Amino acid sequence: MKMARKRRKKRVKSYFKVTAIVSCFLLLAVFRIFDYFEIVTYRSISQAVGLYDEPIFYNNDATTIHFIDVGQGQCVLICSDGHNMLIDGGEKEYSSKIVSYIENLDIDKLDYVIATHPHSDHIGGLSGVIEHFEVDEIIAPMIPDTLVPTSNSYYDFLNAVKKNGKGMSKAIAGEIYNLGDSQFEIIAPLSEESDDLNNYSVVCVFKYGENTALFGGDASEYEENDILKSGADIDVDLLNVFHHGSSSSSGKEFLYNVSPEYCVIMCGADNSYGHPNKSTIERLEVYTDNIYRTDLQGTIICEMDGNGNYRFFSEKE
Repeated sequence: MKMARKRRKKRVKSYFKVTAIVSCFLLLAVFRIFDYFEIVTYRSISQAVGLYDEPIFYNNDATTIHFIDVGQGQCVLICSDGHNMLIDGGEKEYSSKIVSYIENLDIDKLDYVIATHPHSDHIGGLSGVIEHFEVDEIIAPMIPDTLVPTSNSYYDFLNAVKKNGKGMSKAIAGEIYNLGDSQFEIIAPLSEESDDLNNYSVVCVFKYGENTALFGGDASEYEENDILKSGADIDVDLLNVFHHGSSSSSGKEFLYNVSPEYCVIMCGADNSYGHPNKSTIERLEVYTDNIYRTDLQGTIICEMDGNGNYRFFSEKE
């Protein structure tokens, strides 16, 4: 009797094990079918349960801005009509993450790479990216000789540019570039007198139909004031908050002219700089409650439709 019961238990366990395995395969098959017909994405479900490392990407035909989480640094990928640009690349340790992220979007070429300024948390990861992908044009600010960095990250960046073989374009205010159905205009740097590298940050306005965004590296109020004096149109919907939300950026007058509806702050969790600063958050909240942060939400994706509408998705809800 005991032997019979043991055999029955063994058969029952085997039955449930086989049933569980078959159910998993059937479930995955259903997800694949749904994904094919765009009912629900297998990719997003897989990522949600930790089976898939690829970024959630809801509409391959949309213009998208990817605020890639690189800790206490900045890295922004913009995709529009099959054309792509990268703004900054975080520290060198994030280079492989950025390369994988871009590859997972089936991108093998970057039309533009913008190095906003030569601080390691912005250019460190760019050397690996430039060496890995075909890059048509690399844009960077002209830095006074007295401020040229001697860091390894800067030399690695220059060597990668040299290997690319296409040289480096100086960021000139007023220059307009096309990116598929979109375009971006460089509006800064404007000054050649500052003794702070941050104030040579490349600042650009991105436009896709009625959708607009502003990017600006580590520009401080000094550079913001230069932009205000220039009369550049900075009335945009989406602001990539300068300098990781530092108190020295996002001045009141500047924000008044931008009047952002959406803000994205890129900084590391529990960073030693205290970014984003509480006073900066308070200034942003005068204009919007739609404030996204990579330190809290990981990688953030903004989808634009060209008609002034935006959808945001994040790695961590």
